[in-house]
Amino acid sequence: MAKIKSTLDIQLDLTRPVEDLTEVISAVIASQPHKRKEILEGLDMAVGNALAEIQAQEEKEQKVDDDSSGKIS
Repeated sequence: MAKIKSTLDIQLDLTRPVEDLTEVISAVIASQPHKRKEILEGLDMAVGNALAEIQAQEEKEQKVDDDSSGKIS
């Protein structure tokens, strides 16, 4: 029985992640132009969630730093 898969083998250079990830995204969109909007909206959501987590962590760390800087030893 034949097995048919639509796959993309990827090797990323982790010294240039933005450029390589951009190329991967472009390749995926080129292979599925009818899903371009859906793909980009999903990526937008994932990136937005990741950035929100980073921002929340930074705010938490800043609060800890602010709280500890006012203490008298």
